[in-house]
Amino acid sequence: MTFFQWLKRRREIDQDIAEEIRSHLAMAARDHAADGADPETARRAAVKEFGNVALALEDSRRAWTSRWVEATADVLKDIRYAVHVLAKSPGFSLVVIGVLALGIGMNAVVFTLLKDLALKPLPGVEGSGRLAVVMSKTKGGRIAGVSYPDYVALRDQGPFAGVAGSSPGLLNLGLKRQGERLWGELVTGNYFQFMGVHAQLGRTLLPSDETAPGKDPVAVLSNGLWRRAFGADPNIIGKTIHVNAYPLTVVGVADKSFHGSVVSWDVEVFVPIMMAPQLGVAFQNRPGKLLHDRKAGFLAAYSRLRPGGTLERASAQTAVLSKQLAADQPLEDVDRTLTVLPISRAPWGAQTYMLPAITMCGAMGILLLLIVCANLFGLVLVRGISRRGEIAARLALGASRIRILRLLLIENAVLVAPGAAAGLVLASFALPWMNTTASAKALGRFFFDISVDRMVVGFVALAACLSLLFFGLLPALRSSKVDLASVMKDSLSARGAAKGRFRSALVVAQVGISLLLLVSSGLVWRSLDAAQRLDRGFDDRGVISVTVDLKPNGYDEARGRVFYQQLLDQVRGAQGVESASLAATYPMTMVDSEAQRVEIEGYRVRRDEDQMFLYNVVTSDYFRTLRIGIEAGREFTPHDDASGSQVAVVNETLARRFWGTPRGAIGKRLRAGSGEWRTVVGVVRDVKYARINEAPRPYVYLPFFQAPRSSMIVHARGSAGAVALLEQARREVHRLDPDLPILDARTLHEQTSLALSILTMTARILATLGFMAMALASMGIYGLVSYSAKQSTHEIGIRMALGATRSDVVRRFLARGVWLGVIGAALGMGASYAVTRFLAAQLYGVSATDPASFATAMAFVLGSTAAAAVAPAWRAARTDPMTALRYQ
Repeated sequence: MTFFQWLKRRREIDQDIAEEIRSHLAMAARDHAADGADPETARRAAVKEFGNVALALEDSRRAWTSRWVEATADVLKDIRYAVHVLAKSPGFSLVVIGVLALGIGMNAVVFTLLKDLALKPLPGVEGSGRLAVVMSKTKGGRIAGVSYPDYVALRDQGPFAGVAGSSPGLLNLGLKRQGERLWGELVTGNYFQFMGVHAQLGRTLLPSDETAPGKDPVAVLSNGLWRRAFGADPNIIGKTIHVNAYPLTVVGVADKSFHGSVVSWDVEVFVPIMMAPQLGVAFQNRPGKLLHDRKAGFLAAYSRLRPGGTLERASAQTAVLSKQLAADQPLEDVDRTLTVLPISRAPWGAQTYMLPAITMCGAMGILLLLIVCANLFGLVLVRGISRRGEIAARLALGASRIRILRLLLIENAVLVAPGAAAGLVLASFALPWMNTTASAKALGRFFFDISVDRMVVGFVALAACLSLLFFGLLPALRSSKVDLASVMKDSLSARGAAKGRFRSALVVAQVGISLLLLVSSGLVWRSLDAAQRLDRGFDDRGVISVTVDLKPNGYDEARGRVFYQQLLDQVRGAQGVESASLAATYPMTMVDSEAQRVEIEGYRVRRDEDQMFLYNVVTSDYFRTLRIGIEAGREFTPHDDASGSQVAVVNETLARRFWGTPRGAIGKRLRAGSGEWRTVVGVVRDVKYARINEAPRPYVYLPFFQAPRSSMIVHARGSAGAVALLEQARREVHRLDPDLPILDARTLHEQTSLALSILTMTARILATLGFMAMALASMGIYGLVSYSAKQSTHEIGIRMALGATRSDVVRRFLARGVWLGVIGAALGMGASYAVTRFLAAQLYGVSATDPASFATAMAFVLGSTAAAAVAPAWRAARTDPMTALRYQ
């Protein structure tokens, strides 16, 4: 029987019982009338003999229905009554729902980001949060990929239930002007089976696609790329696409929920690892060595632990395998071991940089939810006190305390449900905005699973239940415990005073937590300001960047040199351009660019010393265009070409490390990779190469015309404005080659601002949490002072009758609110001093005990508490003494 069928049946039973009772009363009344009583007297006598009609109806209903059905019906009645009661207090109801929506909504936003980074980092992959990643690690601490031979050893001999390899990177899709740059992955044949990802069209890559280099020129598209670039063509299978100018046959479209194995990044094309040489992916400029040389660490080896296995045990067994590989196939001048990391610590992906900040925001979000619950605790407690008469009446009429408790809990649950739903709606609006903002700055496509899935709904439900227990159950327990004899004199009792102290303690706690959040927010904002004003070693203002790649259009090395020389000459000669140059990589990309082993002439490398240094390939005027200072020697000139002597420019850190001073480096020689010996002709200032908080590190610059690349970035500085400079650069590219695609065009400032995006997002979240917390604490002070003034109405009347002025009354109640704020701020200062030390890793250019942040937060808290107490204190001072003296 369904619930609705039961309701219909219950109405029929109720009608039958009621009819039976009416018939019984009618017969009894007739009997009394036959004895000579008048009709009204006979009816009353019949009812008196029968007893309580309503009670008999309820007893009969219980006999006909099961206990759980009756309990369900009672709960439905309580819900209906709660809705009716709360509708009479719309202000209270809306405040509770709104405050809950803010608290739960902000926590839902942070939890969704945390879920995407750690709990469920790879959408479409079951159990992705439990994956491990095997990488290589030097004794210097640098994390890099594993080589293909090491991957094969891990797959065949490693302590894992399964291993799959992936190498993410930027690839060029299409030919000529239709080309675009996107993120792709070179993957092993078992990659999709390991991830548990199926194809929605065609097939995925198979182990048979990993048999020999170049043997299987196939590709799998992501659902997003299939729809965006190919219009969701159902006949895409079997068609040819060009990746890095090489023709590949599309064999499948991956499931729409899968976005690759780079956390929070949208990977759009998957190619067999054996196609790496054909796509131009090389090691030390030699594509043939990539799949055979153990030095070529370019893969991330994703792995699953065996049943019952632990990360620690797998790490120990992998270390043994690493030593075995080093003994069997030693790496010359390289000391590198395999290391096992949880996916949350994988070096490729947003989790490496965002997870610490989001974890911190999560902890602060929990503190905000505590403030929300404390605030609502006070509101519900005050409302319960105002209903003590109603509760006492119910108890006097026979209601049990459990029954009263259930009624009060249901009333609070009726408020929690819409509050949680509104919090979900708030999160669903905030998350797309954050995702769009991040994607707009990123080189490629950011992807966060911002959908409200079961995990998010479960978190919101858990937060709502815990909130209900905190601000619903405890006040209900206090409100349901009523001393009937003291209901009318509660305001004068010691118990009432105890409640006042309890509410004061709640407000003090709110103020203290609010100050902690505001201090944390202030520290991060100060850190962001310091990072924005930091001398990064280069000037990105007024510089545009345009990326092109010649390889898809069939340029060889000689034609590429000619094209880039002509492009530089044309851009430099354009109106409004001060200087222009080429570079292979951007500064401050959040991730390290390519590194090469650098050998210093006459220097003997220690066994534990890491000689893999980052490098860039640039042209003349690069340092002038980005305004990077020359410390010694000179920058590159047009004469540093293929016919000239091999030269290099190093940064100040490398010069001081090996030659003592910048001037001491001039004329010395080094060798990058397996190339020729180069003479150091210049030393330049250190800059921020990847991240804003990185420590100074060695860096090498090579001249483009001695180490050419097919893909280069055109940097141009000028007074014409960013829009005009970008348009001029596009025009010059297409004038030289109308079919050449422009892969990326933006200002350099837009690109480098990505390195500050995480700090900016953290600052915004913490600022929002801090101001919300202070607003709630101010609301608590306002409510407490208002309630105190209302309870003291009679006292106010006596004081004013004895000569107290209105200013005296204002000072009295204002002092109470400010005093609570001072106590809370003092406690919050102590907590902030202890807790903010854990923020030190997330700060830059500011101490965790920064006096300005603490002083600003303290001033804001005390000002807010004073402002919150002014209005109720002023209202209390306007009390009419005659009315107050009659107040009960």
